[in-house]
Amino acid sequence: MPAINTKTTGYQNAKLWRDAQYNSGESDPVLYVYIGNHPPYANELSPDSIVDTIDTAKDVWDNIYAAKKATANDVELVIPRVTWTANNRYQQYDDTIDINTLLTANSAAGIQPMYVITSDRNVYKCMSNNVTANSTVEPSGDYTTSNGNIATADGYLWKYMYNVKPSNKFLTTDWIPTPYTTSQLDYGTSTTGVVDGELTTIVVTDAGTGYYNSIVTVSAFANSCTVLTLANTTNISANMAVTGTGIFTGTHISSVDTPNNQITISTATTANGGGTGNNITISTRVYIDGDGSGAEASSTLSSGNVANVTITVIGTGYSRANAFIYGSGTGATARAILSPKYGHAKNPAKELGASNLMTAIRIGEIDTTEGGIIPANTSFRQFGIMSNPHKYGNTLPVTHSTANSVISQTTDFSLVAGSSYTLDEYVYQGVSANNATFYANVIDQTSNQVRLTKVNGTVTVGLPLVGATSGVSRTVISTVNRPEFQPYSGEILYAENAIKTDREQGQAENIKLVIKF
Repeated sequence: MPAINTKTTGYQNAKLWRDAQYNSGESDPVLYVYIGNHPPYANELSPDSIVDTIDTAKDVWDNIYAAKKATANDVELVIPRVTWTANNRYQQYDDTIDINTLLTANSAAGIQPMYVITSDRNVYKCMSNNVTANSTVEPSGDYTTSNGNIATADGYLWKYMYNVKPSNKFLTTDWIPTPYTTSQLDYGTSTTGVVDGELTTIVVTDAGTGYYNSIVTVSAFANSCTVLTLANTTNISANMAVTGTGIFTGTHISSVDTPNNQITISTATTANGGGTGNNITISTRVYIDGDGSGAEASSTLSSGNVANVTITVIGTGYSRANAFIYGSGTGATARAILSPKYGHAKNPAKELGASNLMTAIRIGEIDTTEGGIIPANTSFRQFGIMSNPHKYGNTLPVTHSTANSVISQTTDFSLVAGSSYTLDEYVYQGVSANNATFYANVIDQTSNQVRLTKVNGTVTVGLPLVGATSGVSRTVISTVNRPEFQPYSGEILYAENAIKTDREQGQAENIKLVIKF
């Protein structure tokens, strides 16, 4: 059965997750960015592959040793970065073209998506690409210029959407943050640039044939005249535009009297004109009919064809509009492109298909260890996002009010004094490393305590914990800390294996992850 799965669905889902972190209601999902997998890969330059299976999700949980809760300031809607580049061609906005097409580069056609970010970090939507010409002039300006409609010398028309500050942590080489309302702070937006029913663009759907513009000698005429006598009426027909001395702006031909070389014009002349040296211009006319007001357009001809139609005065209030081409030829047709309801730049995120949510977390923001919770003398090779985990031993997910900001997922034991284990090594209780009743990996240790990950089995207090690599054997005295979260609870939304990152005292890690909805 035919169906439509629109970009709006992805945008709405992404926004729901974003809003959940802002609302922080008891029923809103809780997001954590986690780090893990401190033991080395078999080949450190080639991270292990990761697949979407139940077994993989469990393995990810076993790897996690710390996580940090995402707050309202850590999440934002983002779109793929498209940096304006000279001599590229860009899709122009069109209300009849699939939004996925408008937002996707077409390498075969040599055309880029319909939006760009410039060197000033302004984001613009392409309203007209001058009949798919190359863009050679970088747009500049904001909503204070013609309500954000920026015309450049290369024939492009751009709509200013918003600005991204250089300090915005969601701006990367691959992604651009995007607001969903003009009231969002720090995005340089204003309701001034949002005009309901803005009509900026008309496209030619059939170029037709036989269209010509003429400069015609006209006999002298007086003020308030409606009938003009021409030297000839070749290539002249009703409804064509008339301009010249004494001709009122917007005048067109009402009728043509070919035998007498006369035309009747729609509006009486406003001054004397015509005669020697005072010709008039008769040109192909574009007439816009609709429920809005103010829109005016002109045409560009090429070898008798209508090559382009340009809006010369942007209209407002159009929810429907038809464009008609009148001239000496036949067959030319055009179509008006209508704006989204309420106008362009009302909701940049929705208009630009922001179906992605970036979470940007800084681990080590308080200090490297986040108050002693996260080990500093270790590494991680895996990171990702999880949602709604359960507290250890609890059957219900955490809520925004019960979720701690930073958590440790290690299991910590108190041991008798002795030599240090080798970091990352496999430790166990039992007959041998291959016949263990309890085993794990060492992530950190002090003189009387050890922190473990990848824990399997139940430790026995009073028995030695043996290092398979170091041979160190130290008796377990007691359990100090359990993991914060119940392993395998909640959902692993994203997991990525990467080249190892070494954690050291005095440093912090910025982790930026994007979920695509």
